[in-house]
Amino acid sequence: MAVDGIIGIKLGMTQVFAEDGNLVGCTVLQAGPCVVVQRRTSEKDGYEAVQLGLVEFVKPQRVNKAMTGHFKKAGVAPVRVLREIRLAESKDERKSVTACWWKVSKRANSLMSPA
Repeated sequence: MAVDGIIGIKLGMTQVFAEDGNLVGCTVLQAGPCVVVQRRTSEKDGYEAVQLGLVEFVKPQRVNKAMTGHFKKAGVAPVRVLREIRLAESKDERKSVTACWWKVSKRANSLMSPA
């Protein structure tokens, strides 16, 4: 499963000095950990994707019955944010996605939840 994204939360802003001495503003993100809640397959759904959930505490009474059943079927605790990410076809069956699998880069396109 070659997941091409991760869900994160914006923690705030900070400033960093660049190599040339300029002060640059940057966003601080908490990326993951994310659990795989559902796997979409080309046989059943017509495309390959995973439904990721950001591991974040949610009160059980805040989750409706339909979503409670969805999480129970997946065998994961309820999560606040769910996003679906398309995949290239693969047979790997990971159960979670963490930020340590990505390389550090200058920019990140993220699927962020409102803090």
